[in-house]
Formats: sequence, C-alpha cells, structure tokens
Amino acid sequence: MIDFIFSLSIPSSPSSKTPILFPFFEEETQNKGRKAFIPLSRAQKRAVRNVFQEKSIPQSGVIPAFSGDAPVLIFFLGKRKGFDERSAREAGEKVFSIAKQYRFEEIAVAPGGISTSESFWDAFCEGVIFGTYDFKSYKGKKYQESQKESGGKELQKITFLRAENAQKQSELQFLFQSLSLTKDLINTPPSIANPSFFEQKALEEMKGKKGVKIEILSVESLKKLSAGGILGVGQASDEKPRFIVLEFLNGKKEEKPIAMIGKGITYDTGGLSLKPSNSMVGMKQDLSGAATVLGAFLAIVLLKVPKNVIAVLPIAENLLSRDSYKPDDVLTMMNGKTVEVTNTDAEGRLILADALTYAEQTYQPRAMIDLATLTGACAYAVGDDFTAGLSTDEKLFSALKKASEKTGEPLWELPLHARYEKALESPIADLVNSAKKLKPGTIEGGLFLKNFVTDKTPWCHLDIASVAFDDGTQMATGRNVRMLVDFCKNF
Repeated sequence: MIDFIFSLSIPSSPSSKTPILFPFFEEETQNKGRKAFIPLSRAQKRAVRNVFQEKSIPQSGVIPAFSGDAPVLIFFLGKRKGFDERSAREAGEKVFSIAKQYRFEEIAVAPGGISTSESFWDAFCEGVIFGTYDFKSYKGKKYQESQKESGGKELQKITFLRAENAQKQSELQFLFQSLSLTKDLINTPPSIANPSFFEQKALEEMKGKKGVKIEILSVESLKKLSAGGILGVGQASDEKPRFIVLEFLNGKKEEKPIAMIGKGITYDTGGLSLKPSNSMVGMKQDLSGAATVLGAFLAIVLLKVPKNVIAVLPIAENLLSRDSYKPDDVLTMMNGKTVEVTNTDAEGRLILADALTYAEQTYQPRAMIDLATLTGACAYAVGDDFTAGLSTDEKLFSALKKASEKTGEPLWELPLHARYEKALESPIADLVNSAKKLKPGTIEGGLFLKNFVTDKTPWCHLDIASVAFDDGTQMATGRNVRMLVDFCKNF
C-alpha cells in the first residue's frame, strides 16, 4: 500500500533523501520565473537550470539532475500547446513506473512548470495516484526472486508538494479505492472471480457503509419474477446466477433515483455457440459492466454524494454443459416478452434485459444507464478510445457527455435507428436475441435492450467493450467509473 501525503505548506528545503519529480513544458525551460523553483534547494535549482541550458533537451521523457542534495527528476511534458487535463492525467500516470525504474521507495511531486491554480495540476495529481495501481496477486516464483535481487525496494510513499485542497485529497483517495475494486474484479482469473466471488466482494465492500442496503435475489426469486434471460444464460454453470441490488438513498426523499445497471458475465465461452479459442482469451473482462457500476457505486457512497442511486447487477457464467440453453430456445423475460435464441453468445443483452425491467418496475427511476461489454463490433464502430452510447433521451445523453468530457473519458453517440428494428423480429417469438443480417452490431444490441425499457423512463445504453480492457497491457482500465460518479453528482 502506498501512502499519499499532501503537503499543505511549502517546506523551506526538501528532505535530503527524498527525490523530487519536477514536471516542465519544453518551451518554458528558459523563461519560467522563480516561483516554479520554490520547493528546490539552491543546489538543486542550479542543477536543474544547467540541464535547461543543454542544447539537446528532449520534448518528453525524464532527465535526472544531481546536485549533492536529493536528485531531481525533470519530467518533460512536451509542448504546452494542445496540452489539456487528459494529457496531464496521462502524464501523471507515468510517475509510478518512473519511480519503479529508479527503485525509489519514496518520491515527492512538485508542480514545477504547472501552476497550482491550473486545472492541469489537479489532473496531474489524479494521474499520479491512479497510476499507482499494480495488480500482482498472481505473480509467481520468478517475480518473487527478482524482488529479492533488487532488495525488495518498492515505492511506499508519494508526497505532493503545494497540494492545499484537503477535500480533493480525500476525494482522490476514495476514487482510487473504487477504481482499484473495479480493476481487481476484471483482472482476477475467472476460476476465482465467479458469481459467488462477485457476490462476496459486493457484500464485503458495502459492509458497514452507512445508508447502503444490499439484497441478493435467489434463483427461486428470479423464477417467480420470470427472469428467463439470466436464468437461461446461467443454467449451464454449477455457479448459479446472482442478482445483486444495491440502494443508496442519500438525496431528497421525494426524488426518484438514478439507476445504474451493469452486465456481469464472469466468463463467456459463447455457450453452445462456442467462441474460437483466440476470441475466448480475455473473456474474464465480460463482467466489466458490473465491476464498473460497483466501483462507481462504492465511490458515490464513500463521497456521500447527496443523490438517490440504485445499482442492479445481474451476474452469471456463460458456460457449456448438458444444461446449456440452446439456439432455438424461447425465453420468457421478466417484462413478459419472449425471445428466440439465435446465438447463445449474445447472452449479455439477455441478463441486462431482465435487470432493466427489474430496475424500472421496482424503482421507477428518473434515469437508467446500463454498462456492458456487449459487442465486439463496438471497437470497430468507435475505436478503442470512445465508449459508444445509445439513448432515448437527449437531456440524459447530454449530461453523460458532459461528465465524459470533464473526466477525459470520451463518449460517442450512435443512433437507435428504427429501420433496423425489423431485423430483430422472430417468426415464433417477440424478438430474436441476435439478427442474422444486421451488420451494425452495437446498434443492434441497443435496439434489443430498448424493448425492455418503457417510454416513460429516460435510458442510455453504454457499450464499453471498446474501453474496459487494454489489449496492449492485458489489464483493466477502470474507464467510466469516474464518469458515472461525476454524472450522478450533477444530474
């Protein structure tokens, strides 16, 4: 665990042992005033200015400046032009790897060329904290040996100099705790992170939290509710489905709640419509929707957001056995509609459909947002930087878009195009779960889910398959936790 220390006063001279990270913009190395150098000793200032006078200053990267006092790592941020809050946050996320590279056990972060009055500074600090996430629970003997060889030195403390906002300090730590929960759930191997594990995690995280109510609907209860979607998808697994309902009613008594719904397929083989082996690798991430909603809900509770918020998390495994649901099956959903199964690998929309119905019928929310790694087509539609959104309400989507821009987690709207709805018609049931000829798969998923929301409830479907997991690092991103929190604060 890394300790984050926020220094409310500027020390007259830094610790002789603590290295200082000193961010600076490339074009400002020659003309930055004395204020930027306040945390540095005289010797450190001379050493930094000597580096600035070099002709081959890099546009980005780290150059250490040695003076006899603690080393200063000059972190070049590139050019100021075009630099925004997202750039600052992403730069801050690199600090942890820089500290690991130099094997520092502690480091101080100074504003340097970023004025503390700029929003960049807060964003940079956010990035530093969020970037310290490190998932190594399953590292083996080789890793342990390498740690011993390096003396076991790991970063233990980060001190932020001239960080004067105590409220921001606690908020960042709560957000980091919530992001870590989301990432841990997604990164954990599926043999561990099964439905019962997810249930236990939710219970543990909410235990003792004031104002929180949690209910787990049993299989018997789901049968009484005719929740054919989640029951059908989950019936092949020995791990029976979980239907987790969370309440945090911290707003006005008369105000209807915001409902967040998250797809929680803890592993997706595709069922009898079996995925190819290459497509199955990484399917532990198919619980990302539920993990993101649970992380956001935890942050809302910890931050005591003065709003009424509920979360509905349908959790199941999509496996194969003699009990698997089959193509050609017809499922009766919680709202009474029937669905012909044409593809057992289009399972996420089935469990979400029941969850949407439950949330709307039980709580009559003023807005519903569902999150899901629903379609592989999503990344082809919007790339790996955007979440795709499909909404029935302009005001709701506008609020989500504003939150996405504020948190640097871009959102792009796709249309719920009515002409495509015909492709979801079934000759024997109300709907098929997967159309044979409809090419825009992300839109198809949204159109299917639209059948399980009435016109009286503003609703938005967020397909996060494009952003929930980084294929390069093979790790969860935690994207959209902060966006949901910001949205709930302001909607």
